[in-house]
Amino acid sequence: MNQMTKEEFKQYLRDEYNIAPEAHRLISNILDFVENLPLDEDGKYRALTDLLDCTIGLSDNEIKAVAL
Repeated sequence: MNQMTKEEFKQYLRDEYNIAPEAHRLISNILDFVENLPLDEDGKYRALTDLLDCTIGLSDNEIKAVAL
């Protein structure tokens, strides 16, 4: 899977997953939160994995594709 910007990833979620608007807002807030953490790329990936794993069925490759 190719790298995606935060906005591309949010569009990907809208296109590929059937999630409620409230869940989409929550995921968007998580992406914003992790983006602003003072972490390197690996740290941000680990934070996203901790926060998004087991939410809507995202695979590890999908989480890795987000470039924050």
